[in-house]
Amino acid sequence: MIDVVFMLLIIFIIAAPLMRAEVDVKLPKSAAARVKDETAITISITKEGEIFIGKTPVSLDEFPDKIEQLAAAGNITSVSLKGDEGINYGVVMRVVGYIKEAGIENLGLVATPEKRGR
Repeated sequence: MIDVVFMLLIIFIIAAPLMRAEVDVKLPKSAAARVKDETAITISITKEGEIFIGKTPVSLDEFPDKIEQLAAAGNITSVSLKGDEGINYGVVMRVVGYIKEAGIENLGLVATPEKRGR
């Protein structure tokens, strides 16, 4: 019985990191980086300019309609925006504009905390 419990514990420890529902984005570093709100929806923009709402890929043309639908349904009130450090700034600003137009005022930019040498 103990062997089974330990085996399940080991399986859970190994599998837990694989269950994270995130898009692989290389975040820029910032001294202003904060811990993200776990209740916020995450929007990710990859280096290639691909946009994801959670793990669902969405084109830039579809994005305004999708974010407005989510906001109108009351599913989201805040957004954590993760953008790869190598993406076009214009794409980020368009996405931010669409989020604001959808009526979502609580927008956070996610970054990797930067270590400052003093």
